[in-house]
Amino acid sequence: MASVKSKKEVAKKPYNKKVYCGPNLPGLNQFTVIEGQNNILKLHIESCPAISKLIVPIEKLNYTRLKLAVKGSFEQQKYIEIMNYLGGR
Repeated sequence: MASVKSKKEVAKKPYNKKVYCGPNLPGLNQFTVIEGQNNILKLHIESCPAISKLIVPIEKLNYTRLKLAVKGSFEQQKYIEIMNYLGGR
């Protein structure tokens, strides 16, 4: 018979899903949940490393969204870098 895991056991399991908080990219939309990296994501990050800075753990999504609205914040600067990357295509 399979054992049932308690809530504590389930909570201890590492949660490795992340979410992309930058602007829409070809093949990657804003607020896409990510597990690992696919080829499209790798190519974008190679061309614009700022993209990787806006891929955050899901539990930091709200914080990151708030920081995107703060003029001059690290998150907003990375967002602008990504927008410039999109404009230079």
